[in-house]
Amino acid sequence: MDCMIRKWRISDRERLAEMLNNPKVLDNLRDGLPYPYTPADGEEYIRSMLAADETKTFAFAITVDDAVIGSIGVFRGENIHSRTAELGYYIGEPYWGKGYAASAVKQVSMCLRIPTSSGSLPSPSPIMRPPAGCWRRRAFSWRAFCAAMR
Repeated sequence: MDCMIRKWRISDRERLAEMLNNPKVLDNLRDGLPYPYTPADGEEYIRSMLAADETKTFAFAITVDDAVIGSIGVFRGENIHSRTAELGYYIGEPYWGKGYAASAVKQVSMCLRIPTSSGSLPSPSPIMRPPAGCWRRRAFSWRAFCAAMR
């Protein structure tokens, strides 16, 4: 069974809260996420992603059988970083080690046509590799991305 990426839905709030109410996941994400993470927090996040500038923020739910198991997004840099973007994701702990993160990264790369020299995103070095399923970041050229989107 493979995962799929799709746009967020307000109805995903409960499942989002379920996946993020895990210290093992939260310990590997950016600071600022509340704990416990409530369905109201999930709804606020989903609404903000649905309302975000679609030229700068690309956020997707990662799903299995249409149930949210994580999140993936590409966020354009600003100011002197405007030609770069950050790709990040997390997978809920019950789904770690099943290849869902790699599949989601491939899907978002194909969806957004993120160019790379080898045709795929590079793997992080073993020293920089976070635990399976946790947020990872990758930079790529925004100029090349925009050219590919034309």
